[in-house]
Amino acid sequence: MDENERTLQTLHMTPGNSSVSSETVFHAVYIPEENVDSSTENNSKENIRVYQDKAEALKVIKEFKTGRLKSFKKLSEAEEYARTGFEKANYINNKSAPIVVPVAEEKSNNFKAPQPQELICFKKLIHYGDLYDVKTTVWANPRYLIGSGDTPAILQEGCRYNALHIAVKAGRPDMCELILNTVGNADFIKLLYGDECKSYVDRAQIMLDLYLNTPDKGLNETPLHFAVKFGLKDVVRVLVSYPCCIKTLPNKYKQLPIDIICSRTFQEDEELKKEIRFLLEEQYYVPVLRSDDNSLQPVIGEPFSPTSPLSLNTDPISPRLEVRAFAGPMTKSRALEFRKKWKTPPRLHMTPIKRKMDDEPNIANSPINNITLRLQDAEKGLERVGRDLAEEYQVSWKEYWPFLNDFADFRTTEGLMKLEKYLEYKFQDQLFHYHQTSNDNKTKSNENTKTQAVTDIDYLCNKLKSCSLLTLDMQDQNNVDELEFFTPPSSPKLMVDSSDDEMQNAEERPGIFLEGPVPTKLDYAVYNAVSTSLNSTIYPNIYLWQHDMQLAMACDIHRINNMQTIRRKLIMN
Repeated sequence: MDENERTLQTLHMTPGNSSVSSETVFHAVYIPEENVDSSTENNSKENIRVYQDKAEALKVIKEFKTGRLKSFKKLSEAEEYARTGFEKANYINNKSAPIVVPVAEEKSNNFKAPQPQELICFKKLIHYGDLYDVKTTVWANPRYLIGSGDTPAILQEGCRYNALHIAVKAGRPDMCELILNTVGNADFIKLLYGDECKSYVDRAQIMLDLYLNTPDKGLNETPLHFAVKFGLKDVVRVLVSYPCCIKTLPNKYKQLPIDIICSRTFQEDEELKKEIRFLLEEQYYVPVLRSDDNSLQPVIGEPFSPTSPLSLNTDPISPRLEVRAFAGPMTKSRALEFRKKWKTPPRLHMTPIKRKMDDEPNIANSPINNITLRLQDAEKGLERVGRDLAEEYQVSWKEYWPFLNDFADFRTTEGLMKLEKYLEYKFQDQLFHYHQTSNDNKTKSNENTKTQAVTDIDYLCNKLKSCSLLTLDMQDQNNVDELEFFTPPSSPKLMVDSSDDEMQNAEERPGIFLEGPVPTKLDYAVYNAVSTSLNSTIYPNIYLWQHDMQLAMACDIHRINNMQTIRRKLIMN
């Protein structure tokens, strides 16, 4: 009989445990079954570890590191805990059976909290804007950004700065965006908590909210306070672009971010203050709404903001309208002005004097051109006008492109990089099929050549067999003379086709476009949206695509001119 059995026998000596004092404390030790050595424990389920001496319980805890110790006043509760690891639930009434509610425990992850020296190095990486090393570090160990209490990890004690505080004070908008996008990424949360957690998106949103709105310990200021008072306009733009960023949190002195604009800058800059104040105001966007099947005319929607979202038609019978482009952010008054100018075509100058084309100023943005775009281009007419208007108002423009399955502006670096990556994949894929088809055609051509050679040899052999040295009679000679061929009086004139020159000047590679070997409406729409002046070194695939589009459009113009010339000749004749 071992020590544990003797202890239990002592505890159960008298019925109802009358020999045990009411102040007796029972120390229960629970050891997980997978951590019990079967060679030393004959039956771990029957071996209940309940002790009155706490020192004996601590000895067992030292032997089994994963064990858990808990004290109870009732022996039954201690035995229940030693067997299952859970406390016995209270009875609902005397007649009902006890209900044991298991508590789902989170497994500890494999990531250890960084040491203070490691946090100092990590803080320096953020301060100097080393995006690659910061990204590599946090994805290797998420504990650099998320502390043990599921809160932002503290990188500077005393004032309790987290990673976003450090990035904002350093004036690193790209680093701020990297940190916020990382903690708001569900995959990053999944990496930390494992597959058992099912609320990755909720936890990511909570973590994003904590990073944006957690104040420091000194002045009770959020990262937005830091960016505003130091006049960091680009950082402010990044922070307020997240809807969960609260712009009305007061600091220690009851000051809002809008009250301390540029209070810590070296020189007064009214223009900078105006731009930051504009960013802190409620931002609105003006959208273009289209139906999926284009069964309805596109409309310019009312201005909306993150706090007052756009209300779309949810009638299941009517076609569903979706946002396909939007301009902003802008203040509400400026958004209303933008929508009015976009929705109402400018008035035409009604004059009896006919102007020449050379005298028309800015023909691309003229009222006639805007109305023509609206009427002729049903798919992208509104977007083309809104694109130019956004450039005039100097606000951002986003447009949905189905082939990217994303919003992009091809006049910005970000949008051009998306198009460049898409065309890079498209070029590689089509060139692979082109070379494969060319090799197949060459193989077939070689086989046909060999077959033709064999046929020619057989034909020559048959003709040689039929040859004779005998002299033909006169009748045969006359028959042969009758078979002679004569050149006709006049030969047809040699037709010169312009396509021959095009074939000579054409490159060997095939033309590559967005949806196939020939340009479609989508190619023309993207061509009008892309900036004409591009660096061929930075965007080589876009440059090749533009070159193919220019050749295709030149051929189209040539064909149109030929058709118009033919029509004139037919009319005149």
